[in-house]
Amino acid sequence: MKVSRRDFLRAAAGMAGVIGLEASGLLKLQEVLAAPGAPSVIWLQGAGCTGCSISFLNSVYYATADEVLINNINLEYHPNIVPTAGDFAISAAHVLRPSISEMMDFNSEWLKEGQDLYFDLNSDGIVNNTDFVQLSQRGFILVIEGAIPFGSNGAFCEIASNLSMVDAVQQFGSAASSIIAVGSCASFGGIPAGNPNPTQALSVGQALAQLNIQKPLINIPGCPAHPDWLVGTIVSILTTGSIPALDSNKRPTAFFGNTVHNSCQNKSAFDSTFGRQLGHAGNRSCLTCHSRNDYHVANPKSLGSIGCLYALGCKGRLTHADCATRKWNNPGKGQEGVSWCVQSGSPCLGCTEPNFPDGMSPFQTLNGYGVDD
Repeated sequence: MKVSRRDFLRAAAGMAGVIGLEASGLLKLQEVLAAPGAPSVIWLQGAGCTGCSISFLNSVYYATADEVLINNINLEYHPNIVPTAGDFAISAAHVLRPSISEMMDFNSEWLKEGQDLYFDLNSDGIVNNTDFVQLSQRGFILVIEGAIPFGSNGAFCEIASNLSMVDAVQQFGSAASSIIAVGSCASFGGIPAGNPNPTQALSVGQALAQLNIQKPLINIPGCPAHPDWLVGTIVSILTTGSIPALDSNKRPTAFFGNTVHNSCQNKSAFDSTFGRQLGHAGNRSCLTCHSRNDYHVANPKSLGSIGCLYALGCKGRLTHADCATRKWNNPGKGQEGVSWCVQSGSPCLGCTEPNFPDGMSPFQTLNGYGVDD
């Protein structure tokens, strides 16, 4: 009977309490079973609601979260996922590169010769000290969720004993090979940085600039970020070996290259109504330039209604994301989700944009006027 690493680790985690396996033993088990030579990932959480981590754990479309964590990357630290807690948990992130699992795998190939050696990093046909030096210089991927509060010398957010989020970004950001900001709080400041911003919260990009750290940065906004956006980006990096194409706000164009409005199922209703009406001297009660049926479809009177929600404050024309076609809560691999904000009767709130939430407020308008004209 063959058992995959994923199934074995899943069973071991479920049986840990029964067989008396300590948390430290389960952590070592994770390291041993991690993919040989896979990139190490450290995931930090700043000021936020942990919603992006929860969203990530619901990943289905490209790969499930456990497939990514066990088969594709070495997750050295995540405050919610690693089985340990406190100082012991964060200590794994302080281990000098290479990681424990990389050292074990590297040792198994030491001084071997051949054409298919995984750790023959300089491609000279043998694994030796030259490859070890190159391995030791390889950085890790730093994932940051949540904004970075700089107020009161960083005292508003700590991730371990006396380690503020500002200090963590300074320490791990300086050593990382690349950085992924997950969610609107990390990407652009989000709700923690909203007016009046008493904690002086900054986005990851602003924090890196403040700390004079120059590293490749990818922003994956959203409140929360769709799991496909994060997993798809990780899969792209792993399969291509490079950072995907980004827009001017450092968002992957594969997911944020178009507006919500352009793919919305209500776009035709908007075009037949407000598309003409916006240039019609602002008379939003006029029915001479469109049919009465189109007007009612494109001008619902209450939240939860079916139809174009532009008149109730929808920000889809200003928002870049593929929510309308990707949707949420995917039922299986390669299948689109079952619904999304507008489909469920809520106006788009513009949560993937740099000016969310202040610049997108109010989220709903009940006077029948559009919000972006």
